[in-house]
Amino acid sequence: MQVIKYKGGMTMVDRSDAPDYQCKNCFKVWWRDDFEQSLFIACQNCHGQLRNITNDDPIEI
Repeated sequence: MQVIKYKGGMTMVDRSDAPDYQCKNCFKVWWRDDFEQSLFIACQNCHGQLRNITNDDPIEI
């Protein structure tokens, strides 16, 4: 179990890998496997645009 803090909130997940995406609107984080069947991906919470989380552009807190 890990707690991931992001701008505007936090999430507790039962996985050890880091998230891959963050929404540009609501800042919620997502993993690639949340979108396995999707051709175009968008935030499942607010339908906002997602950005890749990288070492140079980490999770906004």
